[in-house]
Amino acid sequence: MNNKVADAIATLKAQGIQVAVHPSGKQGDLYIATAPNGEKYEFDAAGLMDLKAKEKLHLEGLQEVHLAKKKTPNFHNPDRT
Repeated sequence: MNNKVADAIATLKAQGIQVAVHPSGKQGDLYIATAPNGEKYEFDAAGLMDLKAKEKLHLEGLQEVHLAKKKTPNFHNPDRT
């Protein structure tokens, strides 16, 4: 984890948002943020840096990204060959 990502995670932790590496271990830069109310948000290091650049490194910013992901259609079809 580079210093910029660590700094962004520390910013979230200072706000009461716990951040951990995604338990799947499939991707090294994938994280889970847990809000004080228990809601969980998944994001990668690039998304974290994007939030920081937009000055949205807070719970509302995480929620905004989460909602945007839900509105994006998923075109993955597992039955497709």
